[in-house]
Amino acid sequence: MLPELILREEEEENLPLLAVLGLASGLAGFIAARALFPSQIDLLTVIFASIPLVYPLVTYFLERENESRPHLPEIQVYGSIFLGMAAAFFILGLYNPELFSLQNAIIGAAGHAVNPVSFTTVLSNNLMVFLGILAVASIIGSAGAFILTWNASVLGVFMAGLVRDSILMPFAYIPHASLEMAGFIVAGVAGTMISAAVYREHFDKDTWLDLSKLVATGVGLIVIAAVLETA
Repeated sequence: MLPELILREEEEENLPLLAVLGLASGLAGFIAARALFPSQIDLLTVIFASIPLVYPLVTYFLERENESRPHLPEIQVYGSIFLGMAAAFFILGLYNPELFSLQNAIIGAAGHAVNPVSFTTVLSNNLMVFLGILAVASIIGSAGAFILTWNASVLGVFMAGLVRDSILMPFAYIPHASLEMAGFIVAGVAGTMISAAVYREHFDKDTWLDLSKLVATGVGLIVIAAVLETA
């Protein structure tokens, strides 16, 4: 039911409802993981939550691969689902922090999450994530459903930790975190468009110039985010 609902709302570009459906998918993934594999909740919640996204994202992006340049509607659709997912993991991380050890380990490994580091380090780390998302989305052509959910889980759990422990005001992270996540969203969209263009054998100059601009936009967002984070 969720995949069909998500596809319908994608086609209608109903962004608020897509965010709600992203929230529902995240919570449903947690319920499934806790019921079936309670010892692997941190990873399997992400996997189960991403499953309803694969079909609607693949279908939607294949249909719109050569339309609506510069693909703002696709970015808004992808971003709305991401926000809903992040909200789900924020709620889950707020009340069940001990169940998301993998996400917390990733947050801890990324020292710039809580400790200031150099611009070069932040930029190189985020560009590696950007390129990873772009590559995976290009290869599997699913708009990076798993990566979308994984990034949402890390962001949601991280923000929940800040609120729960009162270490830092999470609002301080909104400017650069928003731009980082926007860059990663653009990477997912661009990668999926690349996959769809290859599938449809669209190798004309205009298509690839358009995709290059999309990738450059994502890189620009990552650079600006790194500047804000280390300013």
